[in-house]
Amino acid sequence: MFNSILVAVDGSEIGHRALEEALDIARAMDAPVHAIHVVQTGTYPTLILSELEPLDIAQQALLDALDREANEFLADAEREAAAAGVRMTIHKRWGHPGAEITALAQELGADLTVVGSHGRGRIDRFFLGSVSSYVVDHATSTVMVVRVSP
Repeated sequence: MFNSILVAVDGSEIGHRALEEALDIARAMDAPVHAIHVVQTGTYPTLILSELEPLDIAQQALLDALDREANEFLADAEREAAAAGVRMTIHKRWGHPGAEITALAQELGADLTVVGSHGRGRIDRFFLGSVSSYVVDHATSTVMVVRVSP
């Protein structure tokens, strides 16, 4: 039923649950999984990436820290996929998470996109899962929104 699965990972408990669900489906369907982590630069007004001005030291330090964190999240997902016997390709993007997730899903021709119901922070929860809502509203294929069990 699903030939290609995209899952968003962000280091949160709900992101981990989304990964587990994606891997379970991938095993059952013998489908490859693509994991994406999007560094949300819009959260940090000073990180609006501009080619006109060089980054200052503080901006570069923050970008480097976010890049390392993204690499860790994706490496963890890769290890979990390998342990589950699932083929995985990782993708790191910068920008608006919802837009980047839906764009990659279209680029890959993913049949299923799996996202958590909300992200890591309290601000994200205030916006009632703005990334998952964006993905549901803009995706061109099936979307699974995973919630944490009560």
